Amino acid sequence: MNTVLEVSKIVNIPPDELIARGMPAFLEKEIRLSELEIADLRDKYDVASKEDLYKLIESKSINSHPAWEDYITWKNKEKYRKDLEEKLKLIR
Repeated sequence: MNTVLEVSKIVNIPPDELIARGMPAFLEKEIRLSELEIADLRDKYDVASKEDLYKLIESKSINSHPAWEDYITWKNKEKYRKDLEEKLKLIR
């Protein structure tokens, strides 16, 4: 049997409602995890923004590897977080 159906029966909530209630929690968790990963990068390079990290790389103040990868990760995490925040607004 499907786990969603099993949990739905246990908590006496229709499967669709169970999923709808879980979606905001999932999105909020993913947003928090993205923010933590970005905070780790801020701490790692002692910068306030990805633009500051970019400047350090360009000026050769830090080694470009793995800083470029971290810059790309940071950029992607910000987009991911923004996309999730937009979806969260739609379902609230």
